[in-house]
Amino acid sequence: MDYRPRYHASVRSGWGNDPNGLIYYNNKAHLFFQHYPFAPQWGPMHWGHFTSEDFVHWKEEPIALYPDQEYEQNLGCWSGTAIEINDRMYLAYTCSRPGLQRQCLAFSEDGGITFKKLGENPVVSPDQMQGLISAGDFRDPKIFSHEGSWYMICGTRIPQEGKYSRGNLTLLRSEDLVSWTFVGFMLHQQDGFPSEYFDLDGCYECPDRFYLKGEEFMLASPQCLPQMGNRYQNKHCVVYMKGRTDFETGRFHLEKFEDLDSGFDLYAPQTMTLPDGRVIMIAWKEMWARTWYTAEQGFVGTYTLPRELEYRDGRLYQYPVREIENFRGAKTSLEQVRLHDGGIEISGFSGNVYELNLVMRRESARKMGVRILKGREHETVIYLDAEERTVVFDRTRGGRVITGEEEDNNIRKCDIERIDMVELRIFVDVTSVEVFVDGGRYTFTGNIYPDEEDRGVVFFAEGGSCMIESAVRYDINV
Repeated sequence: MDYRPRYHASVRSGWGNDPNGLIYYNNKAHLFFQHYPFAPQWGPMHWGHFTSEDFVHWKEEPIALYPDQEYEQNLGCWSGTAIEINDRMYLAYTCSRPGLQRQCLAFSEDGGITFKKLGENPVVSPDQMQGLISAGDFRDPKIFSHEGSWYMICGTRIPQEGKYSRGNLTLLRSEDLVSWTFVGFMLHQQDGFPSEYFDLDGCYECPDRFYLKGEEFMLASPQCLPQMGNRYQNKHCVVYMKGRTDFETGRFHLEKFEDLDSGFDLYAPQTMTLPDGRVIMIAWKEMWARTWYTAEQGFVGTYTLPRELEYRDGRLYQYPVREIENFRGAKTSLEQVRLHDGGIEISGFSGNVYELNLVMRRESARKMGVRILKGREHETVIYLDAEERTVVFDRTRGGRVITGEEEDNNIRKCDIERIDMVELRIFVDVTSVEVFVDGGRYTFTGNIYPDEEDRGVVFFAEGGSCMIESAVRYDINV
């Protein structure tokens, strides 16, 4: 079976992981990414490069950064940021060697296709922080401007006597992008938040920062954050933080700290801001230590649908980028169908490349939802569990066995407020399933490896009845 997705960005060959340097520049969206071009496995990192004019078709450009300098040996050019200054694009990245990670800059004079590295590289080194951080865990620079100065956020660890290093984020300041001074550590114990957030046995990787309606947010990918109920179910998860940075002390004063995605396969998200003001997020649609069956076809590395972000009702909402609607094809729909302890299969809903919008109203059902990518032996199930007050993504029988470092690699849940109704917007793309729950208030992201014939769709209720208020399916034509 051909596992390559049709309308998601995926590396043509070799390996791809973290998105880097998302930027809208020269009327195109630029998505750089961690890349090893020589085999479908992790190796010394390069920066791959996609561009898109519609957020659906992604053109793979020439490799932007090669690990060709002495200071990049032997682990390569790790994650970072893209910024625009006077019509010139700059890339900030981590040059990584065993036990030593430093920050570097490169710039482009041809519209963001080829890049030259600064002669002053590396521009930031751990020794500038006087032994306060682990030299081997200082990476993923996020650069932004604030009130006339440049700032850099990096993920790091703080050495602790007699125990593991503690994860944190550093804030640095510069007037010229070359000379940097340490401002402070951003994360500190605050009332109302669990101590585990500030005592992490890992690094807060891939920081990102953006504004929504004047309010400040950060994204980060903490390693080994302990699971708390149905939150942080992956060993390496993604969180968003709402708050305010004190640019004198470097401290980030938290107002909210929350799981970004409740699924299996999402990591290292980055954002870009469009000329129309939309904030667009893209993440690596994979997870560390998973089974990557696409390697059999010579590639590993897929990316989420671009997602628009909005903060309302005390929650960060995520929506599929609206441009995806331009690629809707044939439409199939039904409405006002009651189910009672059973399922209904509608042939016009089957397939493995489509969008499904489903609204179900609960009457007495204990569970209600949909089975997708269904065949004789396989199915992936997404449903509301009224007794648990959760929405569940179950890939136990989805297809080929997927491994991972978690206790359960097949079931993910998110807690929800209401159980009388559930709204599911599901995007299926061969091996990819992205679920937007209740208008994007919650999301699940996961990869599935079904058989070619696994294409059925069954709506179901268990333990009582429910009403399908509406179900609308669109082909996605790319």
